[in-house]
This record gives sequence, C-alpha cells and structure tokens, in this order.
Amino acid sequence: MPRSFDHEHIRFWTHARRRRQSQLVLALIVGLAAGAVAVLFEHGLEYAESLRFTLLGALAGNPLRWFIVPLLCGIAGATARMITGAWAPEASGSGIPHVKGVLLGLRSLKKRIIPVKFIGGMLAIGAGFSLGREGPTVQMGAVAGLAVAQMLKTPRRYRPQLIAAGAGAGLAAAFNAPLAGFVFVLEELQREMSPYTYGTALAATVVADVVTRSFMGQLPSFRITGIPIPPLGHLSLFLLLGLLCGLLGTLFNRGLPAAMTAMQRIPGPMWVKAGFVGVAVGVMALVFPCATGGGQRIAETILQGRAGALLSTVPFATGLLGFLALLLAGKFLLTLFSYAAGVPGGIFAPLLVIGSVTGALFGGVADLVAPGLAAHPEAFGVLGMAALFSAVVRSPLTGVVLILEMTGSHELLFALIVTAMTAYFVADFLGTKPIYEALLDRDLRRSDPSRNDDPDDPLLISMAVEPFSAMEGRRVKDLGLPKGCLLITITRAGRELIPDGGTVLKGGDQLTILTSGTCPIPDIRHKGQFGGELS
Repeated sequence: MPRSFDHEHIRFWTHARRRRQSQLVLALIVGLAAGAVAVLFEHGLEYAESLRFTLLGALAGNPLRWFIVPLLCGIAGATARMITGAWAPEASGSGIPHVKGVLLGLRSLKKRIIPVKFIGGMLAIGAGFSLGREGPTVQMGAVAGLAVAQMLKTPRRYRPQLIAAGAGAGLAAAFNAPLAGFVFVLEELQREMSPYTYGTALAATVVADVVTRSFMGQLPSFRITGIPIPPLGHLSLFLLLGLLCGLLGTLFNRGLPAAMTAMQRIPGPMWVKAGFVGVAVGVMALVFPCATGGGQRIAETILQGRAGALLSTVPFATGLLGFLALLLAGKFLLTLFSYAAGVPGGIFAPLLVIGSVTGALFGGVADLVAPGLAAHPEAFGVLGMAALFSAVVRSPLTGVVLILEMTGSHELLFALIVTAMTAYFVADFLGTKPIYEALLDRDLRRSDPSRNDDPDDPLLISMAVEPFSAMEGRRVKDLGLPKGCLLITITRAGRELIPDGGTVLKGGDQLTILTSGTCPIPDIRHKGQFGGELS
C-alpha cells in the first residue's frame, strides 16, 4: 500500500477523531444549558399553574368568579401574544416547525426567543391554554445549542448538529426521556445517521436528562403500575385502536391549520383575538377544568384507572364514558383554538391527553360490548397516546420510545408498536402532511405567497465521503450529480478545496453541495446516492 495512502488516511482519522471529541464536549455543554432552561421553565409553569388553581379555589362559590377568571385569563393571553408578536414572532406556537426550518436553512434562530418563549409560555399555559411545555422547551434548547456554538466560535458548518442536539435535549428534559429526545433528532429533525449527529444528540440528551433528574426527581412522568402483558388475542383491538387514532390524527392535522386560518381571517390584531381565546379558556376553567392546561395530571389519573375520580368536576357528565367523550371533544377543540391564538405553547402534551382519553374510551366501549374483553381499559390509554402521536407527528419510533420512557410500561411494547404503526399508516394513507411539516409549509407560504409545493429555493447541504465507499476515488465529473446540484467546496483534513471536474474524492472528505429545491439530493437523508452519508 503506498505510503501517501497511509499518510492521508492517518490525517483523516486524526482530524475526524479530534472533531468528534470537540463536538462531544460541545454537546455536553449544550445538554447542560438546555437542561437548565427546561428545569427553570418547568418550575415557572408549576408556579403559574399553582396561581390559577389557588385563584379558582379562592373564588369557589363566589359569583364574581364568572367575571374575574375569564378577565384574568384574557389579559394573560393577550399579553403573551403581544410580547411574542412584538419581540419574537417565531416564538409563537410550538416552535418545532421553526427549528425544522432553521435546520433546512430556511429560517434564522435568535437568542431573544428564550425570554419571549419563557415569559409568554408561563402566561399562556399558566392561564390554562390547552398547550404543553415540550414545544417551547425544544425551541429554547435549540437556541441554547446555537448560543453555545456562537460563544465558543464553532465553525458554521458544524452548528446544525448542536442546534438539533439542543432541541433533542429540550425534549428529553421536558419528559425525562433521553432516548426519546435522541430518536426525535434522528427521526424528525435531521433524519440521518452520521456519527457526528447521533453522538452529539445522544450526549446532549443524556446530560439534559441528568440535570432534570437532579432537580425534578427520577420517577417517570406518568406513575402507573399493574398493567400486565396484553394477550395476543387482543391484536384486533390494537389494530382497531390504531385505525381510530389514525382517523383522529388526520382530523387534527386538518383542523389545526384550518383553525389558524380562521383566526387570521377574523379582523383585528392578533393580541386581541388571543385575549378572547383567553376569555373562553377562563370560562372553560370554571365549567370544565379538566380540559384546560397541559393536562399531565388528567392523563396520569386516566392511566392509573382512576378516571372516575374526575367525574365530580363535571356535574353535567353522564357516567364515565360520557365524561370521557366530553373530555375528548373539549380538549380537542380547545387545543386547536389555543394554538391558533399564536401564543407560545406546544401540542405534545395535549396530544398525549387526547390519546389517553381516546384509548380509555375505546377500552371502556370494548368492555361494554364484550364484558371482560378489555380487563384493563387504562392500558388502551397508554396505547392511544403513542398511536395519536404517531398519526399526527408521523414519527412512530419517537412516539413508542417516548411513551415507554414516560410510563415505564415495557410490557406493552409489542402492543405499542402495532397500534402506533397502524395509526401511522392510516394517517399517511389518508394523505395529510405531518403536522410540523404542514405548519412549516404554512409559515413559508405566508412569508412568501409565491412559494409552491416544489420550491426551487437554493439550499446548502453537507455530506461525507465514507472511506472505502463507492464515492472514494471517483472524480467529481464522474459522480453524475443531478441537474440543479453543484459541488462547491470540499473540506479535507481541515482545509477547504475548490473542486473542478477532475478532483478526486477521498475518504473523509466533507462535501458542500448547493442545490435547488427540486434536486433529489436534499431528500436523501440516510445515505447519499453514491454511498456517502449526510452530515
């Protein structure tokens, strides 16, 4: 073997190892930052929600509650929307579509998102808007990743991994679910398996979870026990529940953009409309409190098989199944309009509540039709959470891992996979886009009305030439790059080269390719067309 070959490969492996070590150190710092932000945000939300519960308790039986509670909730909603619109419009809603846009090079990330998201989220979620903390935590984690990269002067081409790792760390910290945060990065945000991406993401999510466990405890988000392994004879029930959640997820994915469009068409500034939604939330807090807020306690009660304890909060409900049906409808609609108000808040938590209610209602009906068939209706609540998440977000692996980590119900692994995949296929077959993709596309269309479904906006992507792959040793002109794709730089052993048609690729080269939106290469997320991996 030629000496030059050995020398080049030694330089490559040395450079790759140093870069990997540097990225891991940065990932640890990102995990600490994202975990700290998540813990502070969770404490802030707990304080804000405790104020709401204290107010409702103090005004119980007082006729003035019908004026005071809606008024305060309306003020909180209007204020949250006002500061969001004035300081960081991209902080409205979940923030996850915005993070996806940043990683695609279509949107920018600003540090002021953190205070706006933090304060606005406390106001909106604390007031009882049917939104969750996980979306804001993901977006704030992504900003933390960028802040660390900028502070330590990380080269721009390496920043997307840190941004994605910060986002995954935020999800891990929000739910005490490090594996779910890691899988979320790979399945939803970057969709590729380069060692830099998964090493960085795993390190950041684990560290963020350590921070969360240190301050918030090590117990799973939902404390449930006593659910046995379901018999294989229930397979038909798993498929039916998956079908139901697939249909419900499709309805949600069509209803959320429709609610946002309807809100936009109502005349008047958005902060006024958010205030009116807040008034409706305040009324709901008095009439049907179970439908307000993120709903984690409600979901936990249902999963523990104690849904009957909630009946006293809704005197007009007819029996347990009637209560669950009302809760499903109320939570579904309130989530749509809470999100449409444009205040900071995510949909993960409400989706988990809706899914748990759907599953519990399904289990109750199955037991009513065939007594004894569904001995543990609460188990179907666990399955419903993963299934609805998969149908809406279209990330079934993240949904299954998330629910396993949140509930500790490893006995349900097979049932979770079957139900989640069924819901995924049903929703995909019905033709709706994944919710975050749909929301990002909607945002891009609003900012650029001329945008179509096949945009030709130029994008920069990066891919690595793996040693001994089919790309190694080939000349640039022999690659057969599709029309609309241009190789502009090669980074080799820390140096940037400007290639021409005769440049020979070597293992370890980092290729920077400029493409149009119609070029097929940006959609090759897992493996490059010629054996290289996206990085």
